[in-house]
Amino acid sequence: MKVHSNNTRTALVLPGGGARGAFQVGVLKAIAEMVPSGCENPFPVISGTSAGAINSVVLASKARRFRVAVAELERVWGNFHSDQVFRSDSLTMLNSSLRWFGAIVTGGTLVDMPKSLLDNAPLRALLARNVRFPRIQESIDRGYIDAVAVTAAGYRSSKSVSFFQAADKSREWSRTRRIGIREPLSLDHLMASIAVPMIFRPVLLHGEYFGDGAMRQATPLSPAIHLGASRILVIGVRDETAGSELDASEVQDYPSFAHIAGYMLDTLFMDGLYSDLERMT
Repeated sequence: MKVHSNNTRTALVLPGGGARGAFQVGVLKAIAEMVPSGCENPFPVISGTSAGAINSVVLASKARRFRVAVAELERVWGNFHSDQVFRSDSLTMLNSSLRWFGAIVTGGTLVDMPKSLLDNAPLRALLARNVRFPRIQESIDRGYIDAVAVTAAGYRSSKSVSFFQAADKSREWSRTRRIGIREPLSLDHLMASIAVPMIFRPVLLHGEYFGDGAMRQATPLSPAIHLGASRILVIGVRDETAGSELDASEVQDYPSFAHIAGYMLDTLFMDGLYSDLERMT
């Protein structure tokens, strides 16, 4: 059953958020319950970043039946364990710690600096088993979707790069610090988009190493707009609303190292969604 309107193209934008990507599945499940059984994907354009990229690619590969796609996401996220994301056995963790310690102590002269803190080979294997990338083009050819984009950050170019697969009418784009490259999506594109810096190994694409797409993504709505969206549904996973007023009479405790480190990491992955919405309105 087709639900796409000829007059409007509604895009689904799924920003990053780590494990909070499971929250997006909850919203998608509610949407799936509102559409008729057997209905195809109701979003002609899908754009995802980091954990949101996983959800986007699964939806695109199973666009023929929206409820089935959401049920698959619910099954995967509902059974996620740390050992499905990275190698967490004692021997591997000990070996990784010793390698990092040796590399830091020797300055990398005797022990090569590890490429990442954790080995996310289990996550790559999990995605390889559950995502059928050739079906993305089938979904496009049969009109179930028009385009799907996955965004990653280039370490050499310092650009936010949206890799997209789309119908013939979609074109590549180039703007300040952000570009769109048209090519068939693969497991490497997905692994690049979720490669958290230092934690997971970056992925080599087109001679450049890429990391988590949430970095440097100041305009998360841009890929969907470039791909022809006239309306956008965003399922965010962060609360960027203004906090409470500062009380000048209240003296804050000295911030701990963990607090400062957490703030730095949060700043690195600062979601530009709300500022992007403000620019549009």
